Amino acid sequence: MRCAGDTSCNLWRGFVLALSLLPSTIAFGTGTDHPQASAPRYLTLDYLDAYLEFEADISRNRVETPGRGRLLSQRSQRNRDRLFEERLGLQLSGSILDPALINFGGELSFALTQSHFKETIGAFRESDRDGAYLLQYDLRLNLFQGQKVSGSVYGLRRDDRITRRFQPTLRERRSGFGTSWVLSDDKLPMELSYDYTETDRTGNTRKRDDEHFTESTLHYGIEWKINEHEGIKLSYEHAETKQEYQGSRRPFQTTRDLLRIEHRLAFGDGVQNEIRTLIHWQEESGDFARDLFEIGPRLTLHHTDDLQTIYTYQFNKERYEGLDVETHRADFQLIHQMYTNLTTTAGVFALYEDVEDDVQTSQYGASVDWQYNRRNRFGHLYANLALAYDTEDVRGGNGRRLVINEAHAFRDPVPIILRNRNVVRAGVVVTDAGNRRIYRRGLDYTVLIHSNVTRIARILTGQIADGDTVLVDYMFRTPARGKLDTIRVDFSLEQRFSNGWTPYYRVSYRNQEDEVSSGFLRRADRTNHHRLGVRYERKKYSLGAELEIFDDSIDPYDAYHLRGLVHLIQSADHTLDASARLSQLFFEGGFDDRDVIMLDLELDHRRRLSESWSTLHRIAYRLENDSSDGRTHAWDVAAGVEYVFGDLSGELTFEYDRLDLPDSQEDDFGLYLRVRREFRDVLARH
Repeated sequence: MRCAGDTSCNLWRGFVLALSLLPSTIAFGTGTDHPQASAPRYLTLDYLDAYLEFEADISRNRVETPGRGRLLSQRSQRNRDRLFEERLGLQLSGSILDPALINFGGELSFALTQSHFKETIGAFRESDRDGAYLLQYDLRLNLFQGQKVSGSVYGLRRDDRITRRFQPTLRERRSGFGTSWVLSDDKLPMELSYDYTETDRTGNTRKRDDEHFTESTLHYGIEWKINEHEGIKLSYEHAETKQEYQGSRRPFQTTRDLLRIEHRLAFGDGVQNEIRTLIHWQEESGDFARDLFEIGPRLTLHHTDDLQTIYTYQFNKERYEGLDVETHRADFQLIHQMYTNLTTTAGVFALYEDVEDDVQTSQYGASVDWQYNRRNRFGHLYANLALAYDTEDVRGGNGRRLVINEAHAFRDPVPIILRNRNVVRAGVVVTDAGNRRIYRRGLDYTVLIHSNVTRIARILTGQIADGDTVLVDYMFRTPARGKLDTIRVDFSLEQRFSNGWTPYYRVSYRNQEDEVSSGFLRRADRTNHHRLGVRYERKKYSLGAELEIFDDSIDPYDAYHLRGLVHLIQSADHTLDASARLSQLFFEGGFDDRDVIMLDLELDHRRRLSESWSTLHRIAYRLENDSSDGRTHAWDVAAGVEYVFGDLSGELTFEYDRLDLPDSQEDDFGLYLRVRREFRDVLARH
């Protein structure tokens, strides 16, 4: 084993020496009586396992960008990384003084690391070597378990590998610590916790989306159980988040204080009715800060076993990006269950929104929804019909309105289209579904505005994957006076036959008509979306075909989709699955006329060769042929072998990713090796 300097070698030897002396300095909890049982045990180990581990991670990345004209010449970038780690680890559990007082458990490891990095960009070359030691741990102390006041303290530091489709594998180093305490009481239980996490992600080809996250959260909660039918919950949270990207000019930082109060009261002859009131106060500072005050009572009345009504009022006051927004909304909802087959939900609502010194909006509407399902002699029938109408009246002085957390899902090759027109480009913020990670424009997505319509398209080399759901905050301009009427009709019909066939039809119709203000660009928005398809499912395979007609006033297209999944081999020790998806989309009359063909192929093979050996093979390929933007090829190949024999285990994995874009080519090669030797039950060995 090669040491990375005298200091690291001395620390390594000291750690091994401490491990050898550890059993003599503690009392063992082996479950048997010892002559010294009457002596106090300051530290008791219930079990102690050890392991030695070696890891090697070798990667090579290449990016080729062809030249464009005389001014931009061809650009080539190559990165070669090598990382080696030798690790000694302990897995332990025990107690201090008494198991009911303090017990602990977790994993602790110490490693020597050697790394070598080399980067070549044209004629520029840079290399770096590094050697150090690394301490990793995941430890937890549980205090006073089973007592009225109990708590826990934890600390962690981990290394993980994150595999990404068609992109290089990321290395994630995560560290954190925290504590939580609980007061158990029949009338007034409480909880208090603090958590801090710090995350580093590295290993990107272009080094643009390496990132550093920090997040700390202080939480306090208390509940007053007045009686079995009434209670009040209060919680307070203080959180600080910071995101740093290598490709960004500045970090994103936000500090948030959040207070929630919830009151619940159940009443009635059978205590079947309930009223809940929620008060929510939030104050933020930093980037994209949002201040909020919200109060809303909700009354639920169960008139019979089949009929209930819900009455809701909501008051919101928000401040975001310089806008002060005050909103009042009232809802009435009726839910009726006829037998077990038909559920009817009907509702009406009214809303008034006032943007201070700017825009006033009045909106009201109604909806009804029928859900029907019934077993028949052919199988099972599902049907759904929903109708909705609302009208919106806007008055003001060509001001701005605010939209928070508008949810969209990416589905290649169709971009996201924001629901409102005349969006302010600079105010668009895109986050993940948890509203914790802020994606970056130009690296993760692009914003395109055509006429008064805003589209968001994901960048293939960014952090947003196909199928991901994102939340979008944005502002949009409104006319001095405008009225918008919206009609929505959604219908679906599906028959699941007992022989495996499932034909289905779904249609979604939306029609928005607006009154055009002088000098302000607005237009009607109509969508008529039809999907007619069939699925066939058997134990060994499944097939599907769908015809899609998206008749839209903004970006219409027609498409067909073919899908298939085959389980070629299915057994406990051997599986082989193959899947394919073919889609062709014809865009006509929208932003641009283009045809797109998408082909996805995937093969997944796993086999257990013997009691000790097993293998893994995975191949994924994507072709996207866009008549306007060009052709994209993507490969994702992985092959690995695992070995387990007694306390000795090993893993060797090869990974190759290729992303061939119209304006660049990226190749990523990786080799990962891990060998581990377990030393189980060190206490018994001693």
